[in-house]
Amino acid sequence: MQLTAVSKDNIKVYAAYRREIADEEGRRYFETIDLEKVILRENCDYFIKGDSDEILCAITIRRKELRNGSVLVMISVEDVAKKPETLASFLRLVLQEDIGKTAKTDIRYRAYDPPGSKFAPAAMAQMGFAEIPGTYRYLREPGPPREGEFPHADRAVAKGYRTLVLDDAYIASDPEIFEKLADIYNRAFSNRDSVTPTTAERIRKSYEAEANEIIIAKLGDEVTSSITLTNLGDSVFSPQYTCARRHWGTGSVDLMCRHLAELVAERWNVPIIGYAEATNAASWKALERFGLTRVEEYMVWERALSAGDTFTL
Repeated sequence: MQLTAVSKDNIKVYAAYRREIADEEGRRYFETIDLEKVILRENCDYFIKGDSDEILCAITIRRKELRNGSVLVMISVEDVAKKPETLASFLRLVLQEDIGKTAKTDIRYRAYDPPGSKFAPAAMAQMGFAEIPGTYRYLREPGPPREGEFPHADRAVAKGYRTLVLDDAYIASDPEIFEKLADIYNRAFSNRDSVTPTTAERIRKSYEAEANEIIIAKLGDEVTSSITLTNLGDSVFSPQYTCARRHWGTGSVDLMCRHLAELVAERWNVPIIGYAEATNAASWKALERFGLTRVEEYMVWERALSAGDTFTL
């Protein structure tokens, strides 16, 4: 068995497999995007086939060079059965690609447990991985803003901030809006290891998706921050908010997120879900300030390799 890169020739079969192995929330999210185009655009998906040519597991491998010159390798492995020992075996096959290679710089390998399962702890320890906190899942119950939530929103209003839902009329009045939002996003997440820079075209595509809405905050003519929401049917997914650094601490994010809660309550009255990296205390504390409750913790597996060391298993 060996890794096969996903390409235009096999994308339909691979995308169908990804839908099959996804959990319910993931499947609903896939329905809101053009999954095949996203996979091909990201260009980081692989799969392993069995003897009868069927796909045995789906794999993503993202390599990111960090600002300090080190490299972060992010790996996910998922199959239908989700058995811990089998998942660890597939991960071992992925890592065999690096056996015998000498690291030119410090490298961190990070493996993510798939939804609904975990890698076998003993097998992961044998491969040199240790478990660390990764991501927190948050949920806000349905309903309009409640007393105590979004405490700094009124302060932002007093400073002159306002929010609006992006629509075609606004875009016509500000044709560079997607470039502005991409710049804010990339600056806001420039120091987050696991976040990949975005482009204006990607944000435009997100806006054009039927299930999505984008809320922006402004101070005068300046766009200061944004948040995207995706209607999953029985909940609304709000993956990230972004804010230009000079507007941190103004309450503008509270104001924008209060608008989000009002919009969701008025249109669908469903829960809002969000995620925050465990190491990003500012983000998860903000989610708690906005009325979301931590409902789950996802651990990740990490292994470090120093520059000059040779990778072994």
